[in-house]
Amino acid sequence: MTARLLFAMAVIVVLWWPGSTRGEEDAEKTGDPPASKPLASLDIANTEDGSHPGGATPRKGVWKVDQEAEELRLAPEPLSRGWLEFGPEIREKGATIVVTARGPGKGRLQSRFGAGLHGENGFQIEAVPVNDEVELVRRGAVLTREPFELDADATYDIELSVVEDGGNWLVSGRIRETEAERPEEPLFEYKAFADELLFPLAGRAALVATPFSGEPVAYAAASVYEGAYVPPAPKEEEAEESDDDEDGEGDE
Repeated sequence: MTARLLFAMAVIVVLWWPGSTRGEEDAEKTGDPPASKPLASLDIANTEDGSHPGGATPRKGVWKVDQEAEELRLAPEPLSRGWLEFGPEIREKGATIVVTARGPGKGRLQSRFGAGLHGENGFQIEAVPVNDEVELVRRGAVLTREPFELDADATYDIELSVVEDGGNWLVSGRIRETEAERPEEPLFEYKAFADELLFPLAGRAALVATPFSGEPVAYAAASVYEGAYVPPAPKEEEAEESDDDEDGEGDE
């Protein structure tokens, strides 16, 4: 009887002990949607200098990896709207592409750069530094544009998402300097009606750029995801907090 009584008391203590709420907190955390896993990514780091990543298909322009800079670059000559595809064909399904890119330039000679989904009949997001704007483009036509201050010396994370919306498509775009936090709200949203598209949404993800500046447009990373994009949870700055605590102790 004594052994059973001790066991029962131990169980009660464990259930009551405040630390047991950690399981509930962990359950709440795991209830959040997990971070998206890419369908495909450009493996720039393991690509031979002067070549392009495996699985990528340059359609227009000269695309080569600069291993020293760890970038995939679109050469300024011949001048054209460069286009490089990668990943699987995505047919009549939602997707998101996320790239890290920069387009150096000066004055009126500044490059356009961005990314696209669903091939040439799909949508493209393009940063336009000369106008401090970001455009949504389809089949050469600008569907919408939003003001956004762009620095020719900065590197940007650019995101384009196309998701199903009751038989139609909701297209959204985000852009930020690479070191900045991802904005919670998109810079633009555009509803594309299925009966107005003329062509089905089917094709591969793409890097899209026009090097007007005479300098290469450079991409440091590119990944494509199925459906809406869920970014990784931000890392806790434990090391910085520890340093701050140590500094505080030293000041006392």
